[in-house]
Amino acid sequence: MKKIVILGAGFGGLRAAIKISKKLRSLQLLKDYEVVLIDRNDHHTYTPLLYEVATTSKSLANIAELHEVAAYKIKPLIKNLSLTFLQKEVTAADLIRGEVILGGKEKILADYLVIALGAEVNYFDIPGLASSALALKTFTDAIRIRDSVWNLGMAGEENIKILVVGGGATGVELASELKVWCGELEKEFRKCELEVAIIEAGRTILPGFDTRVIKLVEKRLKRVGVKIFAHESLTRVEKKKAYLTSGRIEPFDILIWAGGIKAAEALSKLPLKNEARGRVVVRGKMECLPQTPDLKFRSKVYGLGDTICFYDPRTEKPIPSVARAAISQANVVSENIIEDIKMENGLTKTADHKVYKSMEYPYITPVGGKYAVAKIGPLVVAGFWGWILKGLVELNYLFSIMPRWTALRLWLKGLKIFTQNDRLG
Repeated sequence: MKKIVILGAGFGGLRAAIKISKKLRSLQLLKDYEVVLIDRNDHHTYTPLLYEVATTSKSLANIAELHEVAAYKIKPLIKNLSLTFLQKEVTAADLIRGEVILGGKEKILADYLVIALGAEVNYFDIPGLASSALALKTFTDAIRIRDSVWNLGMAGEENIKILVVGGGATGVELASELKVWCGELEKEFRKCELEVAIIEAGRTILPGFDTRVIKLVEKRLKRVGVKIFAHESLTRVEKKKAYLTSGRIEPFDILIWAGGIKAAEALSKLPLKNEARGRVVVRGKMECLPQTPDLKFRSKVYGLGDTICFYDPRTEKPIPSVARAAISQANVVSENIIEDIKMENGLTKTADHKVYKSMEYPYITPVGGKYAVAKIGPLVVAGFWGWILKGLVELNYLFSIMPRWTALRLWLKGLKIFTQNDRLG
């Protein structure tokens, strides 16, 4: 059997695996092709909920309950599909031979390869940062942040200073929700105030966002009590102190880094063309480009999501790494692989390949409690209705990866847990 190997079970990788498997079944080609999905984790994380996981009191939900509503076991998601899942670490790949190396020893031969390994935290070699900061990339990261705050409260700390470095969407969502969490913490520890500040290198938070959105978010952050230090960069970290470019020194109890990502380490040794942050450069059909034109790979190699860099032909700038883009890219990759397979099997004379076209995707930025700012085309919606839209987007995504009753049950359970922390509408 020929193998379609997909590395990574994030938004794009999971979508591609599901779509290809379903299409092969409809073409009655499952006896000739095997779809293999590989990830080092046994679950698919809905990353937009990580800030909620990081700010949920232990009295409201334990780790198992939070895992159920934010990180979904992969095998149950694919149990009705002809899809093989391997919980393995991808350590290397030989693209000339078409081999993927797992755990340093095991090899799997790929006739089609989709790289969707996501990204890793980039500390930019800032002295003391990696050893002092917490990140928010995984479910484990979110639990680590929650435990750090909780443990300080348990120790009797009355004023906990938290610095969030990076004023992008992740930093804003987490900082605002941490501040709103104070109401619940005061119930647990009597006196436990969180002093939360965002440090952002750009002129404003949310660089690149619509100015209307930025103003609304800044107003909301001010209301909930989050400080903003704009046009400030971190230069080094020493003994619970953050040193900034202006010369300012900010003491902290907890430092959270939301200041950047880089390509997965496994990509660094592959003979693929990449940009400064190590992401693989792709063309319109989402095929990865070789380092030199003379390199010939055994299989077609595609990339999507945080793994890749796709330059918008209109602006010649890389498009943002967002979940909606990864899902759209997965749809293009899936269709192009299926078109090649149809031609291989005489079902069509020519392959009708699709080209990925970048667009301005709608986005929703929650800013503490039952409040979010949503931008859909030219329309900006803020407040409670933005928060409602956020919930509907989450539910719609769950519908796309699991049975409807399961999706609705998990969504309602998550809604019940997360809204109990909200003390501010």
